[in-house]
Amino acid sequence: MRLSSLLSHVGYVRIRGSAEVLVTGIACDSRQVRPGDLFVCISGFHKDGHEFAGEAAEKGASVIVMEEGNRKAEKLEQKLAEKATVIMAASSRKMLAHLAAAFYGYPLRSMTSVAVTGTKGKTTTAYMVYEILKQSGKKTGIIGTNGAFTADREFPVSHTTPEAHELQRILWEMKKEGCTHVVMEVSSQGYKMERTAGLHFTCGIFTNLSPDHIGPGEHENFEDYLYQKSRLFQNCDMAVANLDDPWVKDVTGRAVCPVVTYGMDRGDYQALDLVFYKDSHMLGCEYRLRRNREGKKEETGVFLRLPGEYNVKNSMAAIAAAECLGIPAKQAAGALKELRVPGRMEVVSGSSRLWIIVDYAHNEISMENLLKTLKSYEPRNLICVFGCGGNRSRLRRSGMGRAAGTWADLSVITADNSRYEPLPEIIKGIEAGLRETKGKYLIIPDRREAISYAVRHGKVGDIIAIIGKGHEDYQETEGTRIHFSDREEVEKALMKYR
Repeated sequence: MRLSSLLSHVGYVRIRGSAEVLVTGIACDSRQVRPGDLFVCISGFHKDGHEFAGEAAEKGASVIVMEEGNRKAEKLEQKLAEKATVIMAASSRKMLAHLAAAFYGYPLRSMTSVAVTGTKGKTTTAYMVYEILKQSGKKTGIIGTNGAFTADREFPVSHTTPEAHELQRILWEMKKEGCTHVVMEVSSQGYKMERTAGLHFTCGIFTNLSPDHIGPGEHENFEDYLYQKSRLFQNCDMAVANLDDPWVKDVTGRAVCPVVTYGMDRGDYQALDLVFYKDSHMLGCEYRLRRNREGKKEETGVFLRLPGEYNVKNSMAAIAAAECLGIPAKQAAGALKELRVPGRMEVVSGSSRLWIIVDYAHNEISMENLLKTLKSYEPRNLICVFGCGGNRSRLRRSGMGRAAGTWADLSVITADNSRYEPLPEIIKGIEAGLRETKGKYLIIPDRREAISYAVRHGKVGDIIAIIGKGHEDYQETEGTRIHFSDREEVEKALMKYR
């Protein structure tokens, strides 16, 4: 595609060089640049992409996009223009998103789309909507924390909401596969980093909001976090929102579309007669969904192989979104009967002797919700194995420690993804929170050994919750990732000790 065709859809500050050069691809990582690519310099938290503009030009990039006002860009502009066409943009992140959308032919415009945002429940709710659409005969793709895939194909992703050019390529690939529908998790970082710039969704879902992702490299404060979440409802045709959440009015206050609400005992969708179930294969629940819409009250039975009130709310959100897309509630509820979500309240072992759950809970609120839910199933003892990720908000550590100390009968503190931080410092932060409670705990830094200890010492009727990593199949330390799966380690320990 010629650069001039791309620029006919996108604004920019100035251009040096020919607008008639061919663009054969888009990149923002100089290591991935190929001859003919358009390279966009992104200023990140750790590195500034402008430092690698020269490398991209040497590798044959036909176009370099830099950001006006960046000091490195001002020094490089004239020199780089001798090797490639140089474009100066007001925001290189927005430029990347709009160029990528134009390059791939605006794939989302011809698809029905559902976007899910919130602090907790995004992945489960997205899976629920995906399953409903799939079982309704719609060729559907899903993009989120657990990856990007259709029923027939999987696509590699780097973030919950991928970088803009990645995201547009995946949408284009899904469209080529014949997808008419797509479900996306849309994170606050996705909006803050302009990965979703220019995207408009058929339906948006808000699950809940609580302080998280606030700190270096994330959001500077809660106000920014809330604002980024609210941006979704300025970019969709209809919205579904959790009326029980205290921040719902703030998040949906700027909505430019109709908003359908749900809640346990209020809203357009309500849950009645909630019952929890436990057997050898699952922790689940059942309720009656009452719909108060268009002057009518209708009820539908819903059964889930997922426990807890918060999964009831996730299912209400999914069913409400499905009805917004024309799928009857009864049909949507039927699609959820056998649903399981990898790494989200996933039962690895269930029996009268011992229950073992793997979950992705990785902050205080999600951990508290999970442990309270598991307590409601009346285990003999609730044992929690967890750590906390490095290079994230330090408040998470003490918060997770408090949640574990308050609700678990025994906590086993261990490693998570330490990233570039010393593990002892992370554990010290978790301990500080635990000491505020009367909860019992022990420290086993090696995660494999910690899981093995919990499985070996579990007693009849106990529930063991191994949390923080969920679906992840790696452990990250000092920038290196090694294969590690909580589920696999549980299965190895069960074979050895049970």
